[in-house]
Amino acid sequence: MSGGLAPGRIHFDGVYRISLESRYYNFATIEFVKNMKYTELFLIPVVSLVLLAAGCASPPERVLSDREPVYATLPNGFDPFNPSRPSSIYAEATAIPGDNLTRYLERKHGHALNMLSLSGGGQNGAFGAGFLIGWRESGNRPEFDVVGGVSTGALLSTHALLGTPADDAKLEEMYTQISSDDIYRNRGFLNIISGTDALKDTTPLRELIAKYVTPETLERVAAAYENNRLLVVGTTNVDFAQTWVWNMSLIAKAGELELYRDVLLASASFPIVFPPVEIDGHLFVDGAARSNVVVVGMGGTSRPGPPLHGPGNVYLLSNGRLNNPPEALRRALGSIAATTVGVMMDQSMQTAVTRTYFGTQLLGYKFNLVEIPDGVDIGNDPLAFDPVQMRTAFDAGLALGKQPSPWSNSPEESGDVPSWALKTIEESF
Repeated sequence: MSGGLAPGRIHFDGVYRISLESRYYNFATIEFVKNMKYTELFLIPVVSLVLLAAGCASPPERVLSDREPVYATLPNGFDPFNPSRPSSIYAEATAIPGDNLTRYLERKHGHALNMLSLSGGGQNGAFGAGFLIGWRESGNRPEFDVVGGVSTGALLSTHALLGTPADDAKLEEMYTQISSDDIYRNRGFLNIISGTDALKDTTPLRELIAKYVTPETLERVAAAYENNRLLVVGTTNVDFAQTWVWNMSLIAKAGELELYRDVLLASASFPIVFPPVEIDGHLFVDGAARSNVVVVGMGGTSRPGPPLHGPGNVYLLSNGRLNNPPEALRRALGSIAATTVGVMMDQSMQTAVTRTYFGTQLLGYKFNLVEIPDGVDIGNDPLAFDPVQMRTAFDAGLALGKQPSPWSNSPEESGDVPSWALKTIEESF
């Protein structure tokens, strides 16, 4: 690495430079340098041969898996292999006409539910960790009956469900005592051009998950399930182009520790940057690739009846901002590509929030949304895992969580859905 280049750039003796520029993930662009020295010219054939070999190299072909999911459904609770049929996982929950998972759990608990959904956001999961702790310290945080997580939200979800001060301490440690070295290792240039499946190696993240999700953790998640408290995690099955929502509570009950860890890793494996995770022959990447939010209990075969015990709460904790401030974009391939993907992800989040709002109203529940406040310096790269930025996000979440009323009760106006339409949805239910 040349000392004269910015961090994240690789420099090979003046022949060419691979620039890694990122807002949401790194894009590699090769810049050939003019006016090379005579002694450097002999490297051109070598580089050409390497690039040619990369073009000829290809990973082995895969066969589409026909293994039906034992623990996963579509977001609406239906069977991924037969999307018109409810999954057998929730057969009991949909046995009564007009019931769905929410109504089923209301019957089990004897009260309205408190459901928490934790979004993706990379290093900005530090905000969610801080908010959960501040919320508990305020004395207002309920015990959650259902917790759902995607990406970094999936990594937060286990200890958010368990909910003790000791679990909060683990969340703080996970998001304030790490750096990028605890998440990934850079893969060598030759690995990248010879047909690897990602720019990074996430062995450190796998080890981090194993550190915080132990056999004892699994037993506690299973015990919570015996009390009808549910944990789910969203992933993207790229073979089937579907969101698969995993019932982590069932996995814990079955004692399948490695599968539990694999699902968490898959949910947090941002495509291109992090390698996909193979489970039962299916290939999975970050759940946020299709949906940045998972809220279960909105499925069923028909419109649900009214709440059995009055309106409950859906809490949506966004580890990001729904509307980023404008900035002049530099006209460079890396900047344009990365920012464009960022805009697409922002839109995905806004769509998920609107969908969740609609579903919440349909359930007869109260919608509660919180996101990272403007003015908090979280940087432009959620995959940087910068300790300073993570501490800043954590402290912002901690302070906001302690506030008596930090929630918004409807989506922000983004120009996509008119306010009257949101108002009509609210009044209709």
